[in-house]
Order: sequence, then structure tokens, then C-alpha cells
Amino acid sequence: MNPYDAVPTDIDIRASADRVISQLRDGHTEEGFRLLERVGQSERLVVREALHRYVAAAVLRDGDPSSQEARAADGYAATQLERALGPPRVPDYGRTANESNELAGLTEAQKYHVYASMVEVRGNETARTDLQRDNHVVLLGLRRETSTLSSPGNGRAGTGVYDDQMVVLGRTADGGERVFIALASTEPTAQYSHQAGSDGNRRFSGGDRENRVIAPAPGYEAVRWRKIEGEEVNGDTMLDLGRLAEGTIEMFRAEHPNPRSVGTRDAFRPSPEQMTRTAGMVQRDTNGDGYFTPADPSGVQALNGSFKIHSGSVHNTDSAGCQTIHPRDYRGFIDAAQRNPAQTRWQYVLTSTRGGLFHNVEVGRQSAADTMPGPADRQDERQANGRAVQGPFEDPGLNRYYEAVLSGRIEQANRIALGFAFREPEPALHRAAAAVAPEPAPASAEARAQPHGAPVLQP
Repeated sequence: MNPYDAVPTDIDIRASADRVISQLRDGHTEEGFRLLERVGQSERLVVREALHRYVAAAVLRDGDPSSQEARAADGYAATQLERALGPPRVPDYGRTANESNELAGLTEAQKYHVYASMVEVRGNETARTDLQRDNHVVLLGLRRETSTLSSPGNGRAGTGVYDDQMVVLGRTADGGERVFIALASTEPTAQYSHQAGSDGNRRFSGGDRENRVIAPAPGYEAVRWRKIEGEEVNGDTMLDLGRLAEGTIEMFRAEHPNPRSVGTRDAFRPSPEQMTRTAGMVQRDTNGDGYFTPADPSGVQALNGSFKIHSGSVHNTDSAGCQTIHPRDYRGFIDAAQRNPAQTRWQYVLTSTRGGLFHNVEVGRQSAADTMPGPADRQDERQANGRAVQGPFEDPGLNRYYEAVLSGRIEQANRIALGFAFREPEPALHRAAAAVAPEPAPASAEARAQPHGAPVLQP
């Protein structure tokens, strides 16, 4: 059963937000905040969040939502607006009556504004402008931070999970609002990682072979590897998987060998213009821990055209760094995105979201909105994850866990520990919790690499 309220509502989200914005712009700060509270008090959470995002986006462009005047009028409402500028929460969206679905009972226009309001606070000016154009669409990606070692429980590690959302937002020629929501994955999978090892004959994506025998790195033992993808960026002789950093990326038409079942080779890739506009749009997992954080040396790289949007397979996301969509949803996604044959460029707004293990992890890129405070109970965690924590372990994840335990931040330590389900480090975790000296660190990638025919070194 769907646990969420599915009773229809007649609220016009955009018009209601505009009424609040008008009050604030006229200098009626207290009245505006009271109106915001009143119009949202009987609405479900996803609607209230959309209202706050629209109002926060307007206040940000008009001035500072944390101004002394705003806080004096209503400190709670001002704090809510600050929070609305940060990473959004991913709405639960199920397809059957037995699945959780926060959008059940909402009209097409209301669903549109739930997601369009995210573009308003997380997209750039071009994306926001394109939202207002008739017969035009914008793409939105909602990323949950997920380990590259994750899988849907099929007995193998590193095949990926469709736990993100890819949304097509568009207006028809007569101004009608349309939305299409697809299950997606916005991160690469460990099956393409060099860290998964080599038998001395494993292929690189370029056609050459890895002629060294390399034992899998700790946590990669259950990965059934494919060809090696990535770039070598930190001098350790191992290629590093990459992913798109959050931000707005301009896409254009491309082709990809999608699964035959989806019935199309259509895909998207970054436009040539986009690759010269913004630096640091690719993040790389250079330390091989399965996550993309500031702990990755040389982890920020320039964008290239290999980071596509294409279909994955039913039981494998097939991502070496691309944004992939579940094949069940892919044809609908393509049809919605390419509704207007005259559209040749698509703004793709990719954002981190609230609630993940490493919520809002940034690698050298922050906008003004990103620096706004988030929920108080996550501030310390984001700060700890945003720096290279020193500790007795070679693994930065263990060092973060170790520091959290010793500092008494048990809730944070528990959240970090959840991520180790993919990596089987119980012995190390018990050592950290007991605050005893660690055992010798696992062998490095270089130490694990041996010439073809030599015995494999076990870490």
C-alpha cells in the first residue's frame, strides 16, 4: 500500500508561490511569510517543498533570504527558504498501487512544478529560461550518492542500481506543462574499474590489454569485471572511473548501442560548446573507495564527450561514467525529450540530493546557493566529508568513521558505517570502534600489480 496521501489538491503551485513573492517584493515581509505558511499548511510535503523553492529562488535573485529583516519577521520561514536553496529531497515515485508514491493524486501541472522548482534553485540561467519556453524541454537529474560497488542483490558487486531519477520537463506549443519521470543511475559501476583487478589479459576500452596480473582491491573481490574504463590522473598507473559533477550541462543528440528492446539508438552527450565553458565538470574516484569526494587526489577533471545519457540494461546499469536510464523508461524518456524536432540543445541540470550517505559531496565546485546552510543536524557531517580526515587507516572512509566514533558523533558514525555494506570491512570497523592500533594497511595498487605469469599478491 502507498503510505502517502493521495487525495487530490487544487493548489496552483506556481501561482501560489508568485503571490508570496509579490508580498515580499512589496516589502510586506511578515505578511508574505504568513501567506507562505497558510497556503502550504494543508498540502503534502512535496508541494510545500516546491512552494519554498520557488519563493527562495526569487528571494535569492532579489536579495538575501537570510537578511536581518527576513529573520526578524519570521526566523523559521527564513531558515526554510535557506534550506530550499540547497540539494532537494528525491520524491518517492512508484509505478504500482503497492509502491510508495508521493506524487499520487497530483495533476500533471502539479508534478511539473514539484520538479521545475528544483531547476529554479539548482539550474543556471539558461536552464531557467528554457523552462519558460513553449515547445521546449529541460532535463533534470536527481543523484543519490551511491557506491560504485553497489548492486541490486544479484550475487555480484558493482553492477549498479537505478536509485536516481531523470526527469523531462517541458511545455507544449500552447503552454501546457508536461513531465516524464524515469528511473536512472548517475554514477559509474565498479565492473569497469581498474581496481577490480586483471588476469593479465583484461581489455582496456581503447582495445589494448592490461598485461599485469592484479588482485582485486579490498571490497572488489565480488566484482565480475568488464573492460577497463577511465583515465589515469594521479600517477598510480591505474585508470580512475569518472562521473559528471553536479551543475548544468548542455547536451546535444548522439547515438549509443542501447539494448535492442528499447528500439532506439538515440542518446545525448555534452555539446562541443559545453566542453569549453566550465572547468572541473568531471569527478574521479582516484582513491578507489567507490565514492567521489574531496578525499580523491586530483579528483577534478575537464569534461569530455564520453559522458552520455543512454539506456542501461534491466539488471545492470551498464555505466562506466554515463547517466543511464532503466530500459523500461528509456523510450518514453527519449520521446518526451525529443518531442520538438527543432530543439537541438538540452540543458541538463544534475544535482545532489538530501538524505544520502555523503549528502551534497562537492569536489572543488560550489555555487552561492550551495554555500547556504542546510539542516543543522547534517552540517558537521558535510564538513567532515568535505576534507581529507587524517587517521591511522589508508582508507579515508575508515578514517572518517574512526574520527566520528572518537568524537562521540554516533549518528554520523552509523551513517558512514552503512556505506561499508558494499566493502566488507567489519574487522577494520571493529578496530576503529575499539580505538586500537590498526593492522598493516592493504597493499597498494602498485604492490598488487605483478608481471603476467607471476603469482598474484593477495592484499
